[in-house]
Amino acid sequence: MPLDELRTALQAAVEADEPPAGAGPAAVFARADRARTRQRLTMLVGGVAVLGVAVGTAAFALDRSGGAATTAQPPAVATSAPATSAAPPATSAAPPAASGAPRPEVPPDAMLATLRRLLPAGLATSEPFSQPGFAELILTDRAGRGKVQVNVQPDYRRAVPPGHVSGDDPMDLFTCAKRKNPPGTHCVDSTLPDGTLLVLTDGPSEDAGHDRITLRMADVLRPDGVRIAVGTWNAVREKTNTETRPEPPLTGQQLQAIATDPTWPV
Repeated sequence: MPLDELRTALQAAVEADEPPAGAGPAAVFARADRARTRQRLTMLVGGVAVLGVAVGTAAFALDRSGGAATTAQPPAVATSAPATSAAPPATSAAPPAASGAPRPEVPPDAMLATLRRLLPAGLATSEPFSQPGFAELILTDRAGRGKVQVNVQPDYRRAVPPGHVSGDDPMDLFTCAKRKNPPGTHCVDSTLPDGTLLVLTDGPSEDAGHDRITLRMADVLRPDGVRIAVGTWNAVREKTNTETRPEPPLTGQQLQAIATDPTWPV
C-alpha cells in the first residue's frame, strides 16, 4: 500500500468517533479495536517511511561510489519548523479535579495488571494490549486459544441524565428484555445484594453474518456508577468468523467474578 494511502487510513482511524457511554456490547470494545488498528498502522507507516529513506540513501551512495550515472537527486530530508515564542508552554500535570468532576479512566498498566491478577489459574496469556479503560489478552489452555477483553467506564451513571426520554436509555443494557442482544443469545439479569446490576449473556458474536463465533459476557453496573464489562470469545480474531476453540475460555461465573471484583482501581 502506498505511503499516502497508509497515512489516510491512519488519519481515518484517529478521527473515528468514540462509542457513547451508553453503547451496547459491540461498541463497548470498539475503541480498543480502533486503538489497536491505529497502533498497527502507525508502525506500518513508520516502517515504510524508514524503508524509503534507506533505499534513497543506498542509491545515492552507489552513485557517489562510481556506480552507473543517474539523474536522481538525494532525497530531501524534512526538518521540523523551529519553535516560536507564540506556542503555549507544555504542562506536565493536569489541574486537580474539582469536586464532582468525572473520574479519570483506569491507566493501561493498571488495566492489564488487574485483569491478569483476576484470571483463574491454568490459563497462559499472550499478546497483551491496553489503553486507558481497556485491556485485552489472548488466553490459551488445552482447548486452544481465545480472547478476553475488559472495559471499565468509571462514570457510566453520567450517561443517564435525569428525565432521559430521547433515544435508547443507557439503562436498557441492564435489562434482558430491553437489551439488544443478537438472536439466539441466552441472557440473565439480576441485582446483587449490594445493589450491583449484573447481566450475563452467552450467544453469537454481534458481528453481522458470524455463525461460528461465540461471545460470553458479564456486564456490571455498580452502585457507585462504575460499569465493568468483560467479554470472552472462542476466537483470537473474532471479526474473521474463524473460531480457534469450541467455547470461550472463561465461564459466565468466572466472568462475573472478574467484573464484580472490588479491587478494580477506579
